[in-house]
Amino acid sequence: MSDTTDTSAIDDKNDDTTSSSTLFTQILGFLTSVSLVILVTVLYFSYGGLILYITKLAQTNILPTNQKCYPYTDIKPTIEEIQTNIFTTFSNPPLSMKLSFPYDKYNSSNKLLDIFRQYKDEPKSYFLTNYFISIIESLICFNYSSFNFMLNLLNGIPELIIILFGPFIISIITTVLFLIDHLYVMYLWFANMGWFFKQNTNTNLDHKPIWSNVTILKPFDYCCAIGLIILFCCLFWLLVSTLPILPSFTMLWCMFTLISYKGLMDNSSVTVLAIIQDIFKYYKVTIMSIFSFFIITSAFTTMGSTAGIFSLIILILIYFGVISINLFQPAGKTDLTQAVSNEQAKKTCNIKRETDTKKHGLLYTLIFGQSGGKISNELKKLGKNLTNVK
Repeated sequence: MSDTTDTSAIDDKNDDTTSSSTLFTQILGFLTSVSLVILVTVLYFSYGGLILYITKLAQTNILPTNQKCYPYTDIKPTIEEIQTNIFTTFSNPPLSMKLSFPYDKYNSSNKLLDIFRQYKDEPKSYFLTNYFISIIESLICFNYSSFNFMLNLLNGIPELIIILFGPFIISIITTVLFLIDHLYVMYLWFANMGWFFKQNTNTNLDHKPIWSNVTILKPFDYCCAIGLIILFCCLFWLLVSTLPILPSFTMLWCMFTLISYKGLMDNSSVTVLAIIQDIFKYYKVTIMSIFSFFIITSAFTTMGSTAGIFSLIILILIYFGVISINLFQPAGKTDLTQAVSNEQAKKTCNIKRETDTKKHGLLYTLIFGQSGGKISNELKKLGKNLTNVK
C-alpha cells in the first residue's frame, strides 16, 4: 500500500515539474516572439521612412543624372527650387508639412565623382585611367537616373502606401537594376574603347588636358591603340569572372549617397534619421496596430487560448482609454500648410554644343579616330606641309 502511495507522489511531482517546464518554455517562446516582432517592426518602418525620404529627394531632381553636368563636369545645372509634401493629412483640402532639398555646396558634392572630375582636369591626365573612370561614371549615372525615375514615380502614390509597401517595391527594383548593371558594364567595357585613340598633348602644367585623336596617320600610336583593343577584348573574360564587384560597388555607393543628402523642414536642417524618427511619431497608430496584431497572434500561438484572449482584452481596454496609455492616440502635426504639387522639379544643363555632334561606333573609331575627323582632311594638311617644305 505504501509503495502505491509513494509511486503516486512521485508521479504528481513529475507532473508538476513537467507543467512548470512547459510553462517556462511557453513564456520563453512568447518573449522571444515579442522581441522578434519589435525588432522587425522597428527595422521595417525605419526602412519605410528611409524610402519616403528619398522619394521626396527624387522629386527635387538634384541627383547627378546628367553625365555632362556637375559633378561629372564643371558645368553647374540649373534646378528649380521646390517644396515637397511630407506627413500629409487626409483632410479636405489635404495639408502637409514641407520638406525641401537645397542644391547647395553639400548636396551638390559627391566625393567619388569629385575625385574623378578633378583627375580628368589634371594636366597630365592619362587616357587609360580616363577609360576606367568613364566606365564607373557611366554606371553610377545610370543608377542615379534609374533611382531618380522610379522614386519619383513612387512619390506619386499615397504616403502610407509608400511606408507600408515601399520596402518591397524598392527591394525588387534594386534587384532588377543590379542585374541590369551586369549587362551594362559589359557594354561599357567596349563602348568606351574610344579612349584608346586619345592622346593628351598638353605640355602646360597650368592648363587642362588637351586631347588629340590618334589616326592611321600616326602608325605607331595607332597600332598601340589597336593592340590595347585586342588586349582588353581578352581581359573581358577576366571582367566576366569578377563581374559582381563593380556593379556591387557602384550600387552601394549610389544607395549610400541617396540617404546622405540633407533637407530643410521648418527652416531647420534634417537628415534621414530625423524623418525616420518622425515616422514613429506621426504613424504611431498604424505601427502600434500592426504590432499589436502580431503580439496577440503570438500569444495565441505560444501561450494558448487563455493568454491570447487575456491579451486581446487588455488591448481593447487600452484602445478605448480604460487603461490610460496613449498608444493609439495620434500625435499632432505642426506647421501644416496646403499640399503642393508632386510634380518633379525641372533641371537644365547649359552644355556647349560640340562642332561634330555625330556619334560613331567602334569600327569608325578604329579607322578614323575618336572624334570622327575625316582622313581626307588629314591628307590635305599633310600635302600643304610638304608644299611648304619645298
